[in-house]
Amino acid sequence: MLFTLLLYGMFLCPALIETADTGKAKPDLDRMQGTWVLHALEINGKDVGQKQLENTVLIIKGDKYVTKVKDNEQPGFRLKLDPTKDPKAIDMIRTSPGGDEVIKGIYSLENDTLKICRGLSADQERPRQLATWPNTNYFVVTWRKQSK
Repeated sequence: MLFTLLLYGMFLCPALIETADTGKAKPDLDRMQGTWVLHALEINGKDVGQKQLENTVLIIKGDKYVTKVKDNEQPGFRLKLDPTKDPKAIDMIRTSPGGDEVIKGIYSLENDTLKICRGLSADQERPRQLATWPNTNYFVVTWRKQSK
């Protein structure tokens, strides 16, 4: 009997945890659905000029995150959100031949504005604030929800 309970616990508990995490993230993920227009970009403490941001959009459908620059689709990510963290955490997962690569970031979602701060590579620590500094290889991207 004890063995049966342990066996069920090994398989059932992770499923319940996954469902609970997914449930907490669902409202934010639902609000992220749709098309977003690039509004601002800061890299290593410097703003990127508006001219370079033109014709860049983000499309979020389900947990898929895909950007298009001048109609050229860029390699996308799968999203995993944790809104219970402070600041809210986002994992951007890219599948590659060597396995999944997870880039750790944070996000803010207010009204029609989505801000994400993350490093350029998977080996970087999760940032602690929505800001960048010189020589850190972190960036903050600000998206505005596209009007229907």
